[in-house]
Amino acid sequence: MALVLPLSACFETAPLTEAAQRVLLPAAGPTEVQVLRDDVSVAGPAGYCVDVEATRESDLEAFVLLVRCRMTMRPAPVLSATVTALETDGSPDTFRRLTGFLGTAPGRAQLSRSGDPGDVEVLESTYAEGAIWLLIRDSGNPRAFDETYWRAILPVAGRIVTLSVLAAADHPFERESGLSILRGFVMRMRAANAAG
Repeated sequence: MALVLPLSACFETAPLTEAAQRVLLPAAGPTEVQVLRDDVSVAGPAGYCVDVEATRESDLEAFVLLVRCRMTMRPAPVLSATVTALETDGSPDTFRRLTGFLGTAPGRAQLSRSGDPGDVEVLESTYAEGAIWLLIRDSGNPRAFDETYWRAILPVAGRIVTLSVLAAADHPFERESGLSILRGFVMRMRAANAAG
C-alpha cells in the first residue's frame, strides 16, 4: 500500500532518541514552524513550543518535536508531528482502508520505531472526525518515553500528517488524558492550516 510507506515511524526514532538523551527542558523556540517549503504549519496546543534542535526535514518528510514552553511541576508529555510530502484529498475511504491496514503485520511495521512489527501492539484503532486515532504500545520507543502512546493520522493542508503524544516513562498519562491532549493537537494543527 503506497500510502503507508511515508508513514514509517523509523524517521522519528533518531530525533526522539537524541532529544531524550539531552534531557527535554522547556523550549525557547517558536510556537509554530513551517515545513516542506512552507506548505504546512506545525503548531501544538497552548503552552507548547517547537524544539528547534529536534526538527528534521528532507524532501519527503519533516519531523517536529514540541515540548512545554515553561517548566511544569511534573514532566509534561511531548508532542511530535511528522509531515509527509505525500499529497492526499483526505478521502474517508482511503483513511478507513489505512485504519484496517495498520493492524496487520506490514502496518505495524510502519508504526514501529524499529521497523519490527513484533515491537508494536495496536491497542485501539478508530477512524472518526476525519482522522485515524491509534493507541499504540511500542517496545522500541526510546527508553525515556512510555511504551504506550497516542497517535493520529490525518490530512492537513493536503498532506498526510502523523501527530503523536508521548509521556515520560516515569510519568505515564491516563488514557483519557493522553487522548485529550491529542485532540487538542489535532484541533490546533487544523486551525493553523485553515485550508487543510
